[in-house]
Amino acid sequence: MADKRVETRSAFAEAFSGAITARGVSLSWLHRTLTERANPISVATLSYWRSGERHPEGSRSLTAVEDIERLLGLEPGSLLNLICTRTRLGPLAPAQNPFTETQVAEAAEETLKLLDAPPIDVTRDLSAHVVSEVDETGALRSRRSQILVQAVAPFVHEVTYSLMSADVTIAQPEFTLRGATLLREHLHPSGHVYACVLRLDTPLVVGGTTMLEVTATPPRIPRPLEDETGVFVMRPIRDLVVWTRFHRDAVPDWIDEIERVSATSDLVSRAVRPQESVHQSRRDFGPGILGIRWGFDR
Repeated sequence: MADKRVETRSAFAEAFSGAITARGVSLSWLHRTLTERANPISVATLSYWRSGERHPEGSRSLTAVEDIERLLGLEPGSLLNLICTRTRLGPLAPAQNPFTETQVAEAAEETLKLLDAPPIDVTRDLSAHVVSEVDETGALRSRRSQILVQAVAPFVHEVTYSLMSADVTIAQPEFTLRGATLLREHLHPSGHVYACVLRLDTPLVVGGTTMLEVTATPPRIPRPLEDETGVFVMRPIRDLVVWTRFHRDAVPDWIDEIERVSATSDLVSRAVRPQESVHQSRRDFGPGILGIRWGFDR
């Protein structure tokens, strides 16, 4: 087993060193560029990786390696797939649906079973940035989610993307995807759960990460003068940002922030000053729900 680990580290070191030479860059340049791109890795660590004395471990290092592939003009996964899968992933919290409403929980279970969705414990989300646009009628018109996903199983080629709501019915959206293709989708008859199965462009090994961008556009149908947008997570997520932007001609008369920090907590509602843009940011959040509701008095 020890020989196999050394072999794997050497393969990564040789590929990494060869790519640096072929690109004609220095470790100092790579360190500086990674730092500018919010993936700081020291020159000493990069040197250890190139010599094979150490290999990348942990989610932060693997994210940096993914960025290194782009900077050195390599095919996605060409370095990640050479890393020993003895990666320290850290503890994986059990998944927990934060929706306590029976109708939502049952609809979610039925939908995932019908879709033959991949097990929920094969990946975890490390970060998510969700931007929602509200049009001049006050209705949600697009929702763009950029998600950093990490594999926690030996080989992952499919993931599930879901939308859920306890109060507002969901209309089946149209999707624009980056990093994956749509395989199967289903809107539950209750209108409280929509889910789809996505095939990753590049399969992931244990500890590997990828970025997904999912833009959902709901159909233009009449909506009540009350709406919502938000995010739910089933296990803790490192960074979560939810940004809702209103059309300047349709700033709501009232806005409430909604938050539930676990399935055992009540849904908390807090009034927010009406404005064109509302952002919410949380660190190490979840399981839980975070978002806003808005409406018009007229």
